Amino acid sequence: MRERFKLRRPLRLTAAAVALACLLGGCGKDAAAPKYQASDVNRELVKGNNDFAMRLATSMLTKEDEALDNTVFSPFSVSLALSLMLDGARGETREELLKLLAMQGIGRDAINHGNEVLLDLIRHDDPKTEVRIANAIWAQKGLPLLDDYAKAMKQAYAAKIATLDFGDKPAAAKTINGWVSDRTEGLIRNLVTEDVITEQTVMMLVNAIYFHGRWTEPFETSETSEAPFHREDGSDIWVPMMGKREALPHKTAPAYKAVQIPYGAGQWRFIAALPADGKTLKDAEAALLRGPDEWTDGFEAGETALALPRFKIAATSNLTETLRALGMVRSLSPASADFSGITGDKARLVVQRVQHKAFIEVDEAGTKAAAATAIATDGAAPAGPTDVFEFRADRPFLFAIVNATTGVLAFMGRVADPSAMPAD
Repeated sequence: MRERFKLRRPLRLTAAAVALACLLGGCGKDAAAPKYQASDVNRELVKGNNDFAMRLATSMLTKEDEALDNTVFSPFSVSLALSLMLDGARGETREELLKLLAMQGIGRDAINHGNEVLLDLIRHDDPKTEVRIANAIWAQKGLPLLDDYAKAMKQAYAAKIATLDFGDKPAAAKTINGWVSDRTEGLIRNLVTEDVITEQTVMMLVNAIYFHGRWTEPFETSETSEAPFHREDGSDIWVPMMGKREALPHKTAPAYKAVQIPYGAGQWRFIAALPADGKTLKDAEAALLRGPDEWTDGFEAGETALALPRFKIAATSNLTETLRALGMVRSLSPASADFSGITGDKARLVVQRVQHKAFIEVDEAGTKAAAATAIATDGAAPAGPTDVFEFRADRPFLFAIVNATTGVLAFMGRVADPSAMPAD
């Protein structure tokens, strides 16, 4: 057993599963009252989270060499997984991660407490929307974690800390995947495949997020009808197009127009954004990804004629090279990574892989979402105009799910073809 700990072990970050489903059923049990209030939110931490979300989204949505396709991901899930890792990073490795997450100048205790506040409010601030967030750390049997690190993970992130034998790959994968599946109501399965676990894997840090919200005002199924959707390549497909007329916050910008659709009591919102007339999806992406304020500011309430397709998306991404390009370099280098705050041994851990899996399904009733992130170590808006705002999502568009209380961008994605059915 000791041989597993002699060499520097790659720290595998599996940034994981996001599932959103808009189902006809109920949202489950109501959330308990939050421990914290909106005034307790660390706004600098939220700004960092959302700045990171924009940079991650830019990398994932604007790849020139790839065909336009459906995608969904949870920048908040990735950020939480990286935060579990950040707490144990030291020296230049920590400084690099702080820069990646746009959290320079925020101390360790402030980051951990700030995330504790966010997790509490996001879970509980809307009694009509069910949100669960869970974190876990599995260490190889015989690999001790520092008491200070374990205490911080339990207190701030309510993290489960347990041991596994990563030498038994099928059993280790089954344990982790079962945990993720249970906490995402089965929406995220097989987050960790056996090939993700190597002979050197000695730790896995996992974040799981589950979201189930019903529209405040559901779409009537009788108003759904087959309608054309114009794909980027110029071809048309016929899809079930939902429709309703409602007073909704909306926005018109030079490159895009957007609408917010509330869930439950209104603390959660689905935002859809289309290219403006005469603009391309790339034009809209460039404008929307300039900053998180594009998704939250400048909306005004008014009568809206809304048409939105049903859609279902699943996406799996290896984010390792994406994060390297965003600046996470030392964490990936056996020569420079320093995660001695996790085990006390500077030469033991290095990040090997970041894996992300996501799913979303939208229909007339609302949205259900789930996300999981694993880190493995081998070793009331003002009144609007009287004119009706037309928002018909009959061509490729971007979307996000935002928590209004905290301002966190929890999920983001793109619909390029609503008819495409995701693989499991």
